[in-house]
Amino acid sequence: MRAILARSEKKNVPWDVGKFFQSGVFEIDAMLQYAESIQPLRGKKYALDFGCGVGRLTQALASHFERVCGVDISPAMIQHARNYQGSEGRSEYLVNETGDLRQFRDGQFDFVYSSITLQHMPARFAKQYIAEFLRVLNPAGLLLFQLPSHRKGALARVRTMAHELFESLLHPVRPRVVMRGIPKQEVIRLLTEHSGEILDIASDQSAGPAWESYRYLVKKAPQPPSASP
Repeated sequence: MRAILARSEKKNVPWDVGKFFQSGVFEIDAMLQYAESIQPLRGKKYALDFGCGVGRLTQALASHFERVCGVDISPAMIQHARNYQGSEGRSEYLVNETGDLRQFRDGQFDFVYSSITLQHMPARFAKQYIAEFLRVLNPAGLLLFQLPSHRKGALARVRTMAHELFESLLHPVRPRVVMRGIPKQEVIRLLTEHSGEILDIASDQSAGPAWESYRYLVKKAPQPPSASP
């Protein structure tokens, strides 16, 4: 749980399970209230939690949707999520080891949510997944995801590269959590290219104080009617 959600004031103290999952309830309640204050959801049948870990947010989403699917690249995380599974069977957990979401059909989800996940993968994969989020999103649904843009400060990139090099030399076998970002304008361009209509972009603190980070609220752009033959 500490690997999923770090607490700077208690780095080495294990999470209380109840408090860990309650933090997910607080987050989802706030994020849905924010999203629906801009555009109410027409349907709440099926939601996707991308990067679900042990199901902290998946279980919280199950209080608002008829069904929720949590996906993660880690089989171990998915097994933990199934062990913690509650929500009266409304949640399911699947391993996703590909660079896309091919196991889901077009327009399958009313709500797609991802937080503190895209920031830990190379940009090329994050971009592929963002495009896939729009593909699996219902035309009347909402996509809400968080992603850092860049480190703050003129010399931030140089300091980051120097720090990562130092850590890799000092601790060559220690697992490291690497933070990555995609510039905001690049994300906006990507969403537009994949028929996304941006409803709002809000500053976000999930990547920590050293990063400029945002939450993007998106829907599918209306498609023009096809010409009659």
